[in-house]
Parts: sequence; C-alpha cells; structure tokens
Amino acid sequence: MLLIACVNVANLLLARGAARQKEFAIRRALGAGGWRIARQMLTESVLLAIAGGCFGLLLAFWSTRLVYTIFRLDQFDLPLRPIESLAIDGRVFAFAAVLACLTGIIFGLAPAIGALRGDLNDPLKEGGRSGGSSGRNRMRHVLVASEMALALVVLCGAGLMIKSMSRLLGVDLGMNAKNVLTMEVSVPQEIIYNGPPGLPRFCQDLTGHAGSIPGVLSVGAVAHLPLHGNAGRGFQIEGRPPEPPGHSAGGDYSVACPDYFRTMQIPIVRGREFTHQDTLNSQAVIVINQTMARDYWPNEDPIGHAVRLGGPGGPRLVIVGVVGDVHQQSIDSVPRRQFFRPYTQAAWPFMSIVARTAYSPLTFVPAVKNALADALPDRPVSDVRTMEDVVQSSTQSRRLAMMLLSAFSGIALVLAAVGIVGVVGHSVTQRTQEIGIRIALGAGAIDVLRLILSGSMAWVLVGIGVGVAGSMGLARLMEGLLFEVQPLDPWVLAMAAVLLSSVALMA
Repeated sequence: MLLIACVNVANLLLARGAARQKEFAIRRALGAGGWRIARQMLTESVLLAIAGGCFGLLLAFWSTRLVYTIFRLDQFDLPLRPIESLAIDGRVFAFAAVLACLTGIIFGLAPAIGALRGDLNDPLKEGGRSGGSSGRNRMRHVLVASEMALALVVLCGAGLMIKSMSRLLGVDLGMNAKNVLTMEVSVPQEIIYNGPPGLPRFCQDLTGHAGSIPGVLSVGAVAHLPLHGNAGRGFQIEGRPPEPPGHSAGGDYSVACPDYFRTMQIPIVRGREFTHQDTLNSQAVIVINQTMARDYWPNEDPIGHAVRLGGPGGPRLVIVGVVGDVHQQSIDSVPRRQFFRPYTQAAWPFMSIVARTAYSPLTFVPAVKNALADALPDRPVSDVRTMEDVVQSSTQSRRLAMMLLSAFSGIALVLAAVGIVGVVGHSVTQRTQEIGIRIALGAGAIDVLRLILSGSMAWVLVGIGVGVAGSMGLARLMEGLLFEVQPLDPWVLAMAAVLLSSVALMA
C-alpha cells in the first residue's frame, strides 16, 4: 500500500516538475545552479511527505476506535483488549516519521534529477510545447505500470482469501450450530479419568431443571465442545491380538450426557445414543464416530464390539452407537477417530452445557444460569456464548486476513484509479495543442479518445502482466492461510485482472 501511494506521489511530482520546466529554465538562465533547484524540489517533496505523514499519524490516532469497531476486533482472540491497548506506540510513531522523510527524499529525487538534466533551450522557446521530454513521459507510464502490478497483487490476495473463506464457511461441520447456547461449568470431581462421576445425577438434574425452561428444546453436556479439541486415549480392541508398542489403537476421547447428540443435531448413524439408564450399575458403553468405525471395523457392524480402555487390563467398553463425524479440532482439519463415554459412567471435572433454543439463544442466559444454580449450587458458570460464535471464532485468523486484504484492495483500486487519472490528465494537458490540430483536421471525439486510451491502456496491460507474476509469488506465501483453494487459482487471477482493467479503463 505504501509503494502504491509512493508511486502516485512520484507521478505527481514528475508531472509538477515537467510543468515547471520553463520556470526552472529561466532560473538557471539567470544564474541559479542546478543543485540549488534540485535542493528546492527535494525540500518541497520532503515537506509534502512530512505534512502527509503528520496528517496520517493524526488520522491513525483519531481512528483507532473506529478501526476497532469496523473490524469488530473485540471478537478476535488477539492482544487488543481493552480498547486502550490499541493505540499509537512510540516506536511505531518513530518508524512512521522516518519512513515519511525517506519517502519524500527517495521519490523527490527523480524530478530533482530531471531539473538538473533539463535543456535550457526548448522550454524558453516561444510556442514550444509545454510538455516534458519523452523520457519523463515514459517514466510516468512505467510508474503507472508498477502501480497496476502492485494493485493486482493486493487484489489477488484478497480474492484468494474471499474464495477460501467461502469454501470454509460451506464446510459441513457435522452438527447444527444455529440457536445453541453454550456455557462451561465445573463439576465436583476427584478422579479425572475412568473413575465414577462425582455427581451421578448431574445429567438428570440438568435435564430436569434446564430442560423444563419454556423455549429450551433440549439440553445436554459434553467435556469438549466441537472445534475445541479433545483428549486422546488409547485402547485395545477385544478379540484382536495386541498391537506392537507405539502402534496401539486410539482416538479422541470425550464424555457426554444423554441428549447431547440430539441437542447438537449430530446424526445417529447406527445404534443409539446414551440414556439415563447407562449408569454405574449397567454395562459400560461408548459411542464412536463414523471415522473410527470405518478405520477399525471397515467391513462389519461395530455395534456390540468391545474395547479395553488403556490396554488389555482396562475397563471393558461396549459400542452401542455410531454417530456422524464432527470437526472437533478445527473447520479446516479432517475429522479424526473419536469416541464418547456417558458422564453417568465416567468422570470429567469440566462440562460444557449445550441448550438448543426455539429462538435467540442469548435471551435464555439468565434462565439457564438459574437452572444450573439449582442443579449445581455454588458452581460458577463461565464462557457463555452461542455455538455460532464458537464456529466464527475458529475462523478468526482467516477472517481478519480477508478483511484486511479486502480493505487494502479497495484502497489499492482507488489509488490506482487516481494515479491513472493524474497521468492521463497531465498527458492530455501536454498534448492539448496537438489534439486541437487533430480536431481541426477532422478527427472526431472517438478518434481522440482512442488515441489517449491506446497509449495509457498499453502500459496498464503491461503492469497487469507483471502483477500476475507477482501474484503467483504472493499466493505461495499465502498457501498456509488458504482452504481448498489453489494458490494459483486461474479464476481469481482472471477476475482480479478484469476488475483492475475495468477500473483503469474508467479512470
């Protein structure tokens, strides 16, 4: 973005320098040295850069809260809360100030050198063409081509991120996140794994209190919410020889209350889900997902098979159900093997409550909290949010990158259009006399338009060609942020090139 802005400034300074060639020629004819004129132009460009830099820093200072609101940074897991922490840092201020000065010096050199090398005779001739040399015109067109290339790189990056996000948001999560309220509660528990639950009636009390709230369709609980990862556990499949060390069977492990799968609308593929009759006095059971069933029982029905948790001497767990795969780790990861035990038979110290509601879940927060206070007195509730917020937060890094690149690409389009308008406008001003003669000799408006466009659009197309090559390099760097999108997506490249060409043509 800085390069695109600098190219615009350089173009304007070149055009301004070309328009002042007659003034500089008169100054030099009266005895002013070339370096004195060059110093004047450098001073002007540095003052311009400092003024712009100061205004930019003021704008940044005033707009921090606006940026925070527009990009909704409060929903991202970033070190930007509270709002006071999003402020202008002293080192950032110094860096921006030095950068503004360097920008003025570097991009003021070209017109300054042009003033040194300028010929005194042509600008002083009466009736001489007011334009600069063809070399200056060529330099301005090269800068326009560079601007097009840089803008296309930013556009392609935004296009890739937008397409990646659309693919990501279209992934089937294996459950329905709409109208689901979640909150976490600690459960009294001394033994974390395998032991009996500290509150054997926790699931029943949860269903009795929270499930009876008007508007709550169903309620359940799970040790690990989807998209929050899981604890991994190994097991020995009953009836099969022991696996060699390091190759034992295993999967992601979680604990759930009855009605959890129904609440989350996770489909039951075979068998059944847990019930309140699955207690310590009944057979120990588990429910597995489709990936685990496919990996360990590919050609048979896993219902009725048993595993030994932790090894041959561990608890014997019978498979009673197979559920659909859920993205437990992240949206962009492949579902892994997963199995669940009922909380009524297995312990876990922290449980996430899930309640499916008839309408906006957040309106049920006070009622559900009161119900939990009755079921679990003196147990604080934390991390209250909707399941849709959980899903949204799992894509935060990609969404932030997409929003930033989209904002940058919009600014890049505007800057590119401004740059073209400036160069073409100056070119037309230079050629006013020539255009007048052409019209006097019979040229029509279309002929003049074609003359101007042919010269400008040729350089635009050159810049777009260079930008396509630059976009390929950027896409390789962005590969880790993309989901089901090829870094060199031809449609994204084509759409970005067409969009930029259209904006350039209108400009």
